[in-house]
Formats: sequence, structure tokens, C-alpha cells
Amino acid sequence: MQETSGYDPNYVMGRSTAETDRLKRQSQLYDASTWQLLKEAGLSRGMKVLDVGSGAGNVSFIAASLVGESGAVVGVDSNPAIVEEAAATARSLGLRQVSFRVGDINTIELDRDFDAIVGRLVLIYVKDPAALIRHLLGHVKADGIVAFQDLDWGEGPIANPPSPLLSQAWGTVKEMFHRAGLNNRMGLSLHGAFVAAGLSAPRMSLFAPAGGGADFDGYDYMASGLRSNLPHIVKLGVATEAELALDSFAERLRAEVVAANGAFALPTFVGAWSRKPPR
Repeated sequence: MQETSGYDPNYVMGRSTAETDRLKRQSQLYDASTWQLLKEAGLSRGMKVLDVGSGAGNVSFIAASLVGESGAVVGVDSNPAIVEEAAATARSLGLRQVSFRVGDINTIELDRDFDAIVGRLVLIYVKDPAALIRHLLGHVKADGIVAFQDLDWGEGPIANPPSPLLSQAWGTVKEMFHRAGLNNRMGLSLHGAFVAAGLSAPRMSLFAPAGGGADFDGYDYMASGLRSNLPHIVKLGVATEAELALDSFAERLRAEVVAANGAFALPTFVGAWSRKPPR
């Protein structure tokens, strides 16, 4: 990503095949909350939607399910490889109303008649989220929808009983975000960003998958997140690869939680939506 007032160039999650796999696992855990956010925000049949930082296309596909075949969804991402993958997935799903484009959202030429602008886990990587939202408002109609969902990596994991290994991993990622200059509370910061961009105070919601037992997907999800973050964790001096021991992390966390008959919540996603002021 290019260093502008929009995207941060240091996308800490990496651009590997492993990261694409993590995004797919994330989709399985969080897509229901994204669907609920976009539905509540007002996405409906026939709308034209812009998906910012569309990645593997999951949010675009959720939007497509709401706007139907009479609508249109355009996803924009700066990574050509992941755009190609998203387009292939759209074709395989028969979603002809969905298209993807490669480019920097600050400079790419786009239509200015979208009914809605949406994004998931985008603004956390932006130096000035309010400035990007203001820029994007130029592409949406008056009274159009603006809906974003972002990460809120709070003060510590929610776990009962407390999980020492989970707390260690949580602290590692939190420190990485801090050293990378990223706002780990971007989820709840959406309120301020929307208002600073000239929107009315957004409606907001909070979601975190939770579970326990041997079959919970959360162990592998936490491990895959650490693996995608590993280059930056090491580069920023937060921890070494040996200290994290990622090859066994998921199984160690599983054993710890199951032995305690415990449960824990995965990272929180906060959704926010508002509407562009009418002319």
C-alpha cells in the first residue's frame, strides 16, 4: 500500500498465502456480524456498493447477497494477487454483479453515484481515518450509506478462567500495533472518525465469537493471526519466533483452555454506520 493520508504502507498482516487462508477462517467466524451490520445500515435490492480494501472479497460477497442481481458491488484493493483471487471466487459463485479493481483508493478513478460505501478492517491501517472517509464521501450519493467494521483490540482477552497463553499472545499483538503506530482501538474510534468526517454520530454494534472445548475454531484463528503478524512482531522487536513457538501454539492454547474447562472470546469487531448528509 502506498503511503498517503489513506492506507498505511505497513500492512502488518502480510500478503502471504497463509494470510489469505487466515482471511477465509476469519470470514467463517465474523461474516454473520458483517451481514447484520450491512443489513441494519440499509443495504437492499438494487443498490450500488463500493467495498473499500476488499481483500479476498468476503465483504463484497455479503453486500452482493443484500443488493441482489439487480444491484452492483465494486471492490477496490491495492494487492493485484488478492484482487485476482477475489474475482475468480466471484466467477465461481456466479456473482456477475460483483467486480474488483486494483488501485489506491485515494487516486483510483471511480464513479460518484454509489448508494453505499462499506469496509471491514480497513481504517485501522489508515493514518487519518476521518480524512479517508471524507474523501470517500465524494463517491456516494446524498443520503448514501457509510458502514465500516473494524478491530478493537482492548486491554486484554475475555477469558474464563484467565488463559496465561492467550494473555501472552494478546499482549504481543497489542505491543506490535503500538510500535507500528496503529490504533488498536480503531473499532470504538469509528465514532470519532465518522463525526470528524462530517457525518452524524453513527449507530454502532460490537461482536466477538467465543467458545471453548476441543473443536472451537478460535485456537487455529489466534495462531494464524500470530503467524501473519510474525514478520512485524520480530522486526519491531516485540518477540522472537522461538519465543512464540507458533508451530505448537494452537495445540498448546487448546490444551490449556480445555484442561480448565474454559472459554474465551476472539478479538472484537465494532461496526458503525451513518448516512451522508442530504444536499
